[in-house]
Amino acid sequence: MIIGIVDDDVSKRETIRAIVARCGGDLTILQCGSLSAARRMLRDTALDLLILDIALPDHEDSDDPVKDGGITLFGELTTSNRFKMPKHVIGLTALAEVHEEAVSRFGSELWSVLRFDPASEEWAERLSARVRHLLRLKSYQASAEPGCDLAIVVALKTPELDAVLALPWDWAVVDRDGDATVYHRGTFRRRDGTLGTAIAVRAGQMGMPAATALATKVGLLFRPRCLAMVGICAGNKDGTALGDLIVANPTWDYGSGKHTTKDETPSFEPAPYPLALSTRVRSIVERHEGETDMLSALRKAFPGKPPASVPNLHIGPFASGAAVVARGSMVTEVKEQQHRKLLAIDMEAYGVAMASHELPEPQPEFLIVKGVSDFADEDKGEAHRDYAAFMSARYLALLCTDYALC
Repeated sequence: MIIGIVDDDVSKRETIRAIVARCGGDLTILQCGSLSAARRMLRDTALDLLILDIALPDHEDSDDPVKDGGITLFGELTTSNRFKMPKHVIGLTALAEVHEEAVSRFGSELWSVLRFDPASEEWAERLSARVRHLLRLKSYQASAEPGCDLAIVVALKTPELDAVLALPWDWAVVDRDGDATVYHRGTFRRRDGTLGTAIAVRAGQMGMPAATALATKVGLLFRPRCLAMVGICAGNKDGTALGDLIVANPTWDYGSGKHTTKDETPSFEPAPYPLALSTRVRSIVERHEGETDMLSALRKAFPGKPPASVPNLHIGPFASGAAVVARGSMVTEVKEQQHRKLLAIDMEAYGVAMASHELPEPQPEFLIVKGVSDFADEDKGEAHRDYAAFMSARYLALLCTDYALC
């Protein structure tokens, strides 16, 4: 396990190093004392754990630490693609005045901040407990049966699974004794020349329960690094066009809530549990938001007649529900009740995200990317379904081969 310690106080840094070393295990411990040195470390090394002081100087030879320098570096980590994102980050500060801000900022990414106090053992015990937990997790991951890089779940054979199996990934059927599900295994080549493995599978029926059950089964059987869903969705005509790609962030079940009666009028009180993309996956797809050249190139490869509009990639709210929607007012209702920036709805996406969220370690990241084939109104024609499925499958493939999604 590779651990990076960033602290300008050499004595404090040595104390942290000793605490970490006492946890045992096969550890590589890297150390530095400034923001510039930390940036070099994070560009060159994929850390399992980064222990980051909050007050840091810009350079090693500087005597004046920046009070919130670690928070600034943390912000760069979560927004820039220059760095290799650490798997876990622990902030460390002795300054009471920056502790609260650091807790708020780090907590937004589900990472923690410890209050350093040389007169107390509490911070050291909590740090040791986290390192020992990561060592156990690393040991489990190393001993587990190798899985695959990508698992793709779709709801429909045509056009969704057909679009995935049209990718030039040398697909072959995988038979598993006692399992009636048909799995397809393929391989793709990344830009650096390495090979990745993918599993593609179709749910037995449409809807969130079937998608959740299948995604959970695929996650347990094949242990993918990324669990993805591609295909078609209904867009919000106020913000999307036919053929646009929607990346769900966040996604939720718009049917989750409570049906009540107010003043003898039926009423629904939504109570969603939204799930968001991981920081790493979000940083990969965000670079394509608003960029049309790449999607236009994919559009030209479509063998049929695409919509007239130039495709766009949107990243934003995406809701799932239990039934096929063929009335445009449904999108408006969900938008008004639950999220004013709603981009699209479907029947399955949230189930795949929830499966990813609940799978045991090593937990896969999820990605939902779907093409807008209609606007959830009465005119649910077939004209753009093939194109929407084609674009979503090709974009996912590009993320795998050229952008290190998995």
